[in-house]
Amino acid sequence: MRRRRVWGIGIALLCLLTLSVMGGMTLGAVPVPIADLWNALWGRADETTRLILWELRLPRVLLAVLVGGALGCVGCAFQGLLRNPLADPYIIGVSSGAAVGAAVGALLGWHQRGYGWAVALLAFLSGLATLALALALSRQHGQLRIPNFLLVGVSLSASLWGVITLLLVLAGEDLSRVLYWLLGGLLNADWQRLQWASAPALLGCLALFGQARALNLYTAGEETALHLGAPVERLKWAVLTGGALATAATVAVAGIIGFVGWITPHLLRRAIGGDYRALMPLSAIGSALLLLWADTLARTLARPVELPVGVITALVGAPLFVWVMRREQGRM
Repeated sequence: MRRRRVWGIGIALLCLLTLSVMGGMTLGAVPVPIADLWNALWGRADETTRLILWELRLPRVLLAVLVGGALGCVGCAFQGLLRNPLADPYIIGVSSGAAVGAAVGALLGWHQRGYGWAVALLAFLSGLATLALALALSRQHGQLRIPNFLLVGVSLSASLWGVITLLLVLAGEDLSRVLYWLLGGLLNADWQRLQWASAPALLGCLALFGQARALNLYTAGEETALHLGAPVERLKWAVLTGGALATAATVAVAGIIGFVGWITPHLLRRAIGGDYRALMPLSAIGSALLLLWADTLARTLARPVELPVGVITALVGAPLFVWVMRREQGRM
């Protein structure tokens, strides 16, 4: 029965994602009819329609799918490793580190010089540097202690947000560019950003998929997992580094987009159970769908003004987060 439910939900999510990709390409400041979309896909549309679909809409839609899918996969894995249903991809401080790198790049004026790719690269590297520092400070007697890692991650994140506040004060005319990274958005999506982010995001997610069986054992407790033969230390390192790699890549190209990596894994766990071999890929598909819808709303809700997609996800996710937290407290 559960297997049929998993397959049913998976097929439904894939169908919805396919339809949503088509819808995301037709909706926007300039609506494109389905017939014109079909003609553009076969090279029979006029130059303006072709430019809108191939150079603006399609890379943005695909980037939304990539970022949402990566965040959903990472959030699902982190919830299993930390055994906390409220965990999300940004809990380990990588997003704060990446935001500092992006803010520094913006203040150096790299955007004006045509070095937008360098800003994304600096954000990516600073996010991974934050992870490396947290891992180094969390080791005890040669082992990685998850409680220590969380405390270090929260402390580093708080310190880095102090640095970000200072950079905001110093930003001046570049304030809007720094805020872009903090609010999250896909406004600058293009084929180059999509190509650049794909490799680290997919590599990180593949590392997480490879730990699905070990995560199933780990949910019973660290000692139990060790007795059952799970490589616990390797699991910790693989999940944290793989998750950080994917998260840093998404923050580098889209900024900080909250709640996407938390909502879908949490809801799907209630629907299909905690088998990470099914839960992780379905969380990736569901989160890709969620971010694609949120970005489509961000493009169309206040036309011609475009809202940051992080605002849309926060408006949806924050009330749901409070509701789930109160339910979890009621069960204790």
